[in-house]
Amino acid sequence: MPARSVSEVPASAQRRKNKGSAAGLPRSYSSRPSSGALMRIVIKLGSCIITSKGGVDRERIKQIADQICRLPHDFAIVTSGAISTGMKKLGIVEKPQDVTMQQVLAAVGQTSLVNEYEMAFDHRKMVAQVLLTNYDFSDRMKYLNVQNTLLTLMRKGIVPIINENDTVTVGDIKKIAFRDNDSLSAHVAVSIYADILIIFTDVNGLYTKNPKEPGAELVKIIKEITDAEFEMCKGGNAAGRGGMVSKIRAAKMAGEVGIKVVIANGSEENAIVKVLNGEIGTTILPMHKINPKKYWIAFASTPKGKIFINEGAENAIIHEKGSLLSQGVSKSEGNFDKGDVVEILNQKGEVIAKGITNYFSTEIPRIIGLSEDEIFNSLGYAYREAVPRASMVVMDGVNGGNGKNGSGKFKTG
Repeated sequence: MPARSVSEVPASAQRRKNKGSAAGLPRSYSSRPSSGALMRIVIKLGSCIITSKGGVDRERIKQIADQICRLPHDFAIVTSGAISTGMKKLGIVEKPQDVTMQQVLAAVGQTSLVNEYEMAFDHRKMVAQVLLTNYDFSDRMKYLNVQNTLLTLMRKGIVPIINENDTVTVGDIKKIAFRDNDSLSAHVAVSIYADILIIFTDVNGLYTKNPKEPGAELVKIIKEITDAEFEMCKGGNAAGRGGMVSKIRAAKMAGEVGIKVVIANGSEENAIVKVLNGEIGTTILPMHKINPKKYWIAFASTPKGKIFINEGAENAIIHEKGSLLSQGVSKSEGNFDKGDVVEILNQKGEVIAKGITNYFSTEIPRIIGLSEDEIFNSLGYAYREAVPRASMVVMDGVNGGNGKNGSGKFKTG
């Protein structure tokens, strides 16, 4: 019997076995793809791939749809291109700087963009439009609602066509907008327990330096993302917000949860099949294995406040893999509720961790330095841990361990 290609090999049963209850989902949702499917795959299509000066590249989208229909996997598509499509419809050549106009273009272009996908699949598969903002991931309940919706769509054989809701997010990049759709694709991949995230762009992958320069070589395999990889990929393009830096950042995010990421040229014929068979692109191997809840805390959540700690608590968290106890708390900032994500800062004001707090911000001054019994006498209830280790991610280095280019790691123990 001939050996099967990579595109025919099922996902690791061991990795799926432990996914069922990680995010509070029924095991039937998270333990396996839809009936008959072998893997869950997220494909990110950048503006440079699906649009051109003539508007939407209808033939390119059809090629992608044709491959998806032939392959025995579940797919979700994260697409860019709404603003570019809106520009073509309204006859605008230069992308406007005015925020309101960008939102108008996104609204005008989104309908046409989704219609192109629907026509490309030509009744072979049903598609569903899903518009998301960063807030849909940063809020835990919204995150779980998005997760349930996407998984249900895929189990019914429907292909989610996902895009950022630029109509409401363009004007507030820092708060509710993703930095780019590469980050969005990583969040989607983690939320649906994807096996592979494929990021299609207009270059062959990551090069050792600018691919236009002599001597630039394609990096085929990355075992671990460090500052060196970020140094290789400076720059962006005119069509979208993201460049290679954002793709490597997204690969790092997905890799933390054990998802393989491939950055490849989406203009290649049969590009999806070639990626799955390892023929093209830069493959970033999974680097770590944190659970989806810790991923959410690390990458998707928005901290609602800050808790400052003393030197003893810092040592316990970083070196002894301990929780944050009330005796280690020195003060807090911001208004947060029990169950919110907070940043944990040392005496120098450096962020050393993020975690879910067991106390309200108004209660922090009343528990500082107290024992569990003393907290009970003060509040009428008590938790031994102000922030439990199971709901904490610890950073390597200063300011979240992001290093020079956002390439720091999380200590997950």
